[in-house]
This record gives sequence, structure tokens and C-alpha cells, in this order.
Amino acid sequence: MSEPEAAPPIDRAHLDRMTMGEDSLKAEVLGLFRNQTRSWMRLLDPETDTADWRVAAHTLKGSAMGIGAWALAEACSVAEATAKKERILSQAEKRVFTDRIRVELDAALADIATIEHRLAIAALRAGKLPY
Repeated sequence: MSEPEAAPPIDRAHLDRMTMGEDSLKAEVLGLFRNQTRSWMRLLDPETDTADWRVAAHTLKGSAMGIGAWALAEACSVAEATAKKERILSQAEKRVFTDRIRVELDAALADIATIEHRLAIAALRAGKLPY
């Protein structure tokens, strides 16, 4: 018996609901998410102050939830909750959380690239420029 196929990193049905099924809005939202992740990941550097690090995890969590990146949102949620409950986190502790977030973010970004590619192909077939 084969194992059930894992859900993609981005929940397409949720993304569709959040963008009202409009491909151009979907492309814009995904592009904004992709571009903003650079800033968030810089703040999730283990050397960042714990309070700022927690805010970055919280912000990334909210954005991940907006596009349906549930595994990424969960990784950020655990990091944020630990930073709220604990004393100042050590760099090693932050590194463990950041590494988990990075794995989930990389998966989400790869899935976003797939979605954006499909949106671009659909736009070209419809005779529209994807931007």
C-alpha cells in the first residue's frame, strides 16, 4: 500500500479564497510574501534580540497563515510561543527554531514558484501578460 501524498506547502483552496480566485491578485500576494521573507529571515538571525526575533516570528506566522502555508505558520507559532514563555533565548535555541522555520519557508517558496509558474502559463495562454 502506498503512503498518502503529503499536502503541498501552500493550501491552494485557502489561497484561492483569500484572493477571491483572481489570478492577478494571487500572483501579487505571493510575490509580496516572497519578497518580504528576506527581511523576516534577517530578523530571525539567532543574534537578534529575543523580543525582535519573536516579533519577526509572529509577523512571518501571520503572513504564512494568509497564504495557507500551515506548516510554516506552525513552526513560527512554536518559536513565538517559546520566546514569550521563556527567559531570553540563547543563540543556540534561536538557531534550532530558525532552522525549522527555514526548512518550512524553503518548501513554501518552492511551492510558490510552482504556483507562479502556472499562473504565468495560464496568463500567456489567455493572451495576458502575467505582470
